[in-house]
This record gives sequence, structure tokens and C-alpha cells, in this order.
Amino acid sequence: YWVEDTVTVPKGETLTIDAGVRVKFLPGAGMVCYGTLEANGTEDEHILFTSKEPTPNPGDWDNIELYGENNIISYVDYEYATDGFSGDGVSGSTFDNLTMLGTLSLTANGIYLTNSSNMSFTNNHISVAGEYGIFSENSPNSVVNNNEINGGYSTAAIKMQDCDNCEFDSNTITNRPYRGIWTQYSDNISITNNTIDVQHNGIEAQEGSYLTIENNTITNF
Repeated sequence: YWVEDTVTVPKGETLTIDAGVRVKFLPGAGMVCYGTLEANGTEDEHILFTSKEPTPNPGDWDNIELYGENNIISYVDYEYATDGFSGDGVSGSTFDNLTMLGTLSLTANGIYLTNSSNMSFTNNHISVAGEYGIFSENSPNSVVNNNEINGGYSTAAIKMQDCDNCEFDSNTITNRPYRGIWTQYSDNISITNNTIDVQHNGIEAQEGSYLTIENNTITNF
């Protein structure tokens, strides 16, 4: 499929993209979902979001914005966009086996969400050049496990704010971002079994209590 203008998914509707589908965006096009996006890729048949340009370059198309709950992003490859996934109010959404590897614009974040609780970020492979690999604000009861985040992020590879009862387990962070895992205003969180190669702070937990921080490996700071 190719997309000439920005696709809008109305509130209350679901856009389902099946395994193996390739969605190619023309310059300036993107996707804005006020409803629900279900991108149901599989291990054998990924979904591809990419540029339609014959010789693609970073920033060829816009990005995908989410403003509805319970999105499913599974086995998706995401290339040549101006930014990664962004949005607000996407509680209950899952990002699993999303791959972004170095083809986005130099200002792109991987995933940047606000006001989104009960999130799941698992098994993602993110290498972009913006401030964050994964950022989620006001996101209690979320899971951030088994992700590979590569890049020299100027702020943090992973930042979760107002994230009570969150879990960060077995993430691998490489290429020396400024911070590895950064949490703020988050109580009863668990940060375990992470491997972090970092410039400044491997784990920074501000204004939080009842923290479990165990079995993490931090190098090169």
C-alpha cells in the first residue's frame, strides 16, 4: 500500500494492518489515529512502515501519532520517518518487537507518549538520534522489559515519569546515552537485570520510594 496524504483513523474506529503488509508514505504524509491501530505483524511476516521514495532518506515522511487506547504494535519495522511513534492518552497499548534502526531523522525519538498508563514495551530494537529511545509520562502500571536501546541519547535511553508500580527488566542499553534508565515521581518500581553502557547516570530515580534496584550492570560512565 502507498499513502499520498495523511491517514486519519476516527475516534471509535480500529485500523487493522495484517502481517506482511508494507505501507509506503509519500513526502509529508503520515498517520494520525484517534481510534485504535492494530498492526499485527508476526515473527515470520513483519509489517513495514517506510518511505515511497525510490532512494529513501531519513525524514522522507512524517510519523505515526496515536491518540486512542489499546493499540497493538507487533513485529513492525519503521523506517525513514521524521519522528517515531508519538501520542497522548494511549493507555493499554503494547509495543512488542518494534524495530527502528538508524534511518529516521536526526531529531527523532523512538517512542514518545504522555498520559498513558498500563503500557507494555517489550522486545523492541530502537536506535535513533533524538533525546529518548522510549519516553512515557504519567504511565503507572507499565512494563519495560527486554528492549535493546542503542544510541547516544542526549537525555535518556528510557525515561518514565509518574510511573508507580512499573517494571524495568533485562533491557540492554548501548552506545553511551547521557542517562540509561531515568524515572521521576515513581513509587514501588523495580529495576532489575539491565545492562547499561552510559555517559553519566546508569540509573537515576528521582522523587521515588519503595524501589527495588538489583542485578544491574553499568559500564563506561
